[in-house]
Amino acid sequence: MFEIGKIYNRRADIHGRYKGQQYGGIATPAAHPYVFIFTGDAGGEYGYIDDFDPNGTFKYTGEGQEGDMKMTKGNLAIHDHQKNNKEILLFESTSRGFVRFLGYCNYVFHHIEERPDRNGELRVAIIFHLDMVNTKNIDTTQTLPSKVVKAPKAVYIIKPSKGKSLQQLREIALSSTPTHASTQEKIQSIQNRSTAIKLYAKKRANGLCEGCNETAPFETKSGPYLEVHHLTRLADGGADLPQNVIALCPTCHRKAHYSLGHLEFNNKLINKVAAIEAKLIE
Repeated sequence: MFEIGKIYNRRADIHGRYKGQQYGGIATPAAHPYVFIFTGDAGGEYGYIDDFDPNGTFKYTGEGQEGDMKMTKGNLAIHDHQKNNKEILLFESTSRGFVRFLGYCNYVFHHIEERPDRNGELRVAIIFHLDMVNTKNIDTTQTLPSKVVKAPKAVYIIKPSKGKSLQQLREIALSSTPTHASTQEKIQSIQNRSTAIKLYAKKRANGLCEGCNETAPFETKSGPYLEVHHLTRLADGGADLPQNVIALCPTCHRKAHYSLGHLEFNNKLINKVAAIEAKLIE
């Protein structure tokens, strides 16, 4: 359907095929089981500030340009998407008329806060907390060669730690948030995945920078010092997946972000991690 990280023409590729509202942040095509939501920097001046919460959920501002937001229409579609058997698809604006597909989301909870409307007047705003489920259409059944017994299905209960094997960390990182669990259990699951993927990258590196292959610059109480870099961040369609994280020394990490050739360097890192992961699952 849509490929994570790929750019689409909103009017032709989304509404031309699935219909739904062509303007605004939420589209609810009646004939298809989808809720399309759109984010971008342009809405910041109108109180539409979407970003990550420290608990790992993605905060998405509901619809309604003037006055208090209400749990109706598009907002209700997000809130009730699981009950209505609809999937939430998140897109980010890249340029006029074009959007990048970031992934699938599940509603976790929402909160209310005061934010300005389009006229600068404070109003009640609905802030949705979404779980990014970017593992859809990605083969998460691949396992690493190991004699370790697989973790049980309820892996969200298992807290990631340095003592876990590479395979156990991989399974926690790729686990799904339990749909019918309590809000706190869902948040804990999201936090566990985020922690597991960072530990996974560092354990996979085994003390060597995966960028330059040099030994970590120094030791810490928790082991060799390496920094975890997302090869494609959320704004670029990134996900907390083994093939999307790499453990780098501080120099390589900054090179990946700030050097004049950071895009070329990052592409090399993407290919390198792909090769590393391919060898691990052989």
